[in-house]
Amino acid sequence: MPSVVPHTIPHQHTRASDVRAIRLPEGPVLVESLRLGVPSGDGRALDTLVATLRDRAQGSPGYLGEVHVDRSDGHRRVVALWRSPTDLRSFVHAAHPDLLSFRAATGVFPTVERTLWWSAEGAAGVTADEAERRAVHLREHGPGARAFTLRSPVPVPA
Repeated sequence: MPSVVPHTIPHQHTRASDVRAIRLPEGPVLVESLRLGVPSGDGRALDTLVATLRDRAQGSPGYLGEVHVDRSDGHRRVVALWRSPTDLRSFVHAAHPDLLSFRAATGVFPTVERTLWWSAEGAAGVTADEAERRAVHLREHGPGARAFTLRSPVPVPA
């Protein structure tokens, strides 16, 4: 099990233009906006957790790449691209021990908010602002074509 003991990692931003260099499949891709937080707002611990999840994702089937990481208000928002909800669900199950390890190391379980949507353009236009707008839409209106969750997936648009 990877260690998630807090330590400092370099600030990393991946631009959408970097992800577009990844070979994307034909048709829409699944965009995942993952917002992580802890009551203390400990950025170092969250950076370590993000790095652990990033390492695990890179070895996961269906993972297409990270668009960016936003570090604001004591939270971390990671936006990534996936082939399908099934691939993302497999990753989520595989990453559960990482969250348990994080809790053991820090004494807290992180808050996790995941918002999904389909994008025909891949990484183009996927910004932190877009991710926040879709998360707000999901909170206010529930799952639908604009934003959904793994528990309420929306089929790939035609």
